[in-house]
Amino acid sequence: MTGKYAGPLLLSAWLLTQPAMAQRTDENAVREAEDGFGKSVGSDSVGIYASGNVRGFSASDAGNNRVEGLYFDKAGQISNVIVRGSTVRVGLTAFGYPFPAPTGIVDADLRRVGDKPVVSVQFNSGDYLGTDLVVDAALPVTEKFDVNLDLGLYDDEYVSGASAWFVSYGGVLRYRPMQDVEATAFFAGYQYGDEEQAPVIYTADGAPPPHIKRRRYFGQDWADWAGDNRNIGGTIKANFGRWQIAMGLFDSRFTRDDYASAYYSGVNTQGMGRSTLLVGRDQSNVSTSGEARLSRTLGSGALVHRLLFSARGRRAEARYGGFDTIDLGDAMIGVPDPQEQPDFVFGERTRDRVQQMNYSAGYEVRWRGVGEFNLGVTRADYRKTVAQPGLPVDLVHDRPWLWNAAIAITPTATTTFYGAMTRGLEESGVAPANAVNRNLALPALHTRQKEIGLRQQLPGGIKLVAALFDLRKPYFDIDSRDGYYRALGDVRHSGLEASLAGQPFAGMNMVIGAVYLRPRVTGQAVDEGRLGRKPIGRTNLTIDANLDYRLPNMPALSFDVHMLYEGEKVANAANSATLPAQAVIDLGARYRTRIAGVPTLLRLQAKNVTDVFGWKVSGGGGYTVLPGRRLAAVLTMDL
Repeated sequence: MTGKYAGPLLLSAWLLTQPAMAQRTDENAVREAEDGFGKSVGSDSVGIYASGNVRGFSASDAGNNRVEGLYFDKAGQISNVIVRGSTVRVGLTAFGYPFPAPTGIVDADLRRVGDKPVVSVQFNSGDYLGTDLVVDAALPVTEKFDVNLDLGLYDDEYVSGASAWFVSYGGVLRYRPMQDVEATAFFAGYQYGDEEQAPVIYTADGAPPPHIKRRRYFGQDWADWAGDNRNIGGTIKANFGRWQIAMGLFDSRFTRDDYASAYYSGVNTQGMGRSTLLVGRDQSNVSTSGEARLSRTLGSGALVHRLLFSARGRRAEARYGGFDTIDLGDAMIGVPDPQEQPDFVFGERTRDRVQQMNYSAGYEVRWRGVGEFNLGVTRADYRKTVAQPGLPVDLVHDRPWLWNAAIAITPTATTTFYGAMTRGLEESGVAPANAVNRNLALPALHTRQKEIGLRQQLPGGIKLVAALFDLRKPYFDIDSRDGYYRALGDVRHSGLEASLAGQPFAGMNMVIGAVYLRPRVTGQAVDEGRLGRKPIGRTNLTIDANLDYRLPNMPALSFDVHMLYEGEKVANAANSATLPAQAVIDLGARYRTRIAGVPTLLRLQAKNVTDVFGWKVSGGGGYTVLPGRRLAAVLTMDL
């Protein structure tokens, strides 16, 4: 592994020679979070939601990813070496983000430079002694121009016993030619290899598999991923008095030069099933996206109006398929069964293209001490083509009108009530490989959401945010009558979410989020008993609680507790199997000091301290094991 790190190590050596002031040693997600809905800072995260799960749905699929407030279609994850953190915005916390779609907004913040140069170095033991090294140089070149340069070397280990290496790199450049004008450019990427693929387990009856030993890899050593990820982009934001301009353009790419997917099917109660591998080459996802937004402010003082005009677009292409299916025979889950690598025969790949433009106009009014109102109308133009080898090109076209409206009323200085309704258009992909109509282009989903809620400032600096919500979209699955993947009804997620955050007393920070969710599937398939009423993998209750306490007589030392509770989950489409409720507790401590005058942070964590054994179930009914008890240490220095 030394050879592939040679170039990056030279770069990190150069970065370490640059001067610095404190930066990463102050990062703390619990102390920075405004609510319990979702916040990440550096390697820490808190909250009940994340990009792939907001109110039970994916914010990414809904087109709700943002980079510093601007629309971004993600083909591959932006390397976290240049991302300081991200925030999930739902309900009242999403006010100020124009033209949202149902679910919630996930907004990424890129790293910024302070007044003085700083080079931060972070050593991370990883959950299973898969060590990481991250170097971040924040350099103010002039008063108007600054640069972040970042490098990360990762040798990761996973609960399945699989491992992988990553080399991440990136940079952020910011230029402020005049007051209220900022141009930002960034580049980020990573190369990865030897990423072993642990098998997904499908049981014969859909019930959870028997327990297996964690940290014992039972896949094939030659079944791995290798490839690269790249993201580049730029934004311009300018405020010219009553006119505001915001523009962003992004290119996102994720490629898997080597690809493998392992699974066990028909697994019985003793753990015996059929082991299969799908192996492929040159799988890729590419997307170019962007937004141009113009707004005009009218009025001043207590009453301010704003007109908004926006154009958002994306052009995405995916190349996938052409897999060679390898039947490895009957095998026991959790038990290594190494076999010789066969010669592969690959087929032609499917080409999947999406072009979408959204043209929007909106109006906002803010009346200080009274409330605010916003209304948006969007005309969407969505085209999807799927070209499968040897078949006619499949085309889907949709041009719906979408809209959003929200109102907030502030009867007192500490209380705000709100209500909102939204209509959206969501990518639905193609039919899965195990359907009769596999790889058929599916129609875009028309989604809808309504919600009401409140924000209440409580005594002692505690803030309560709560909302009742209702989201609906078509539900697709394989029809048991003929094996076709089609819309079988609607899926509805209604529920209550709440957040309690603040500092109840000196030194103590608290962030608690909870969501009670009532997921339901309706339609003919449910009425006929071919499908259960609850979607797979959803739970009725999730609670994420975080406490961070800094000792009053020793402020350099702090302790933190994280508790995640997830209620019972439905584990198969028939609703005849469930995963039990579970609570996972993490304990941690931070010690801040100076070594030779250098600000230093030592972070220790014991995760899943009670060693709860659990399974994660996917929407298709596949099981993977969750991490057990483990220790992690992070040393951060701002040189």
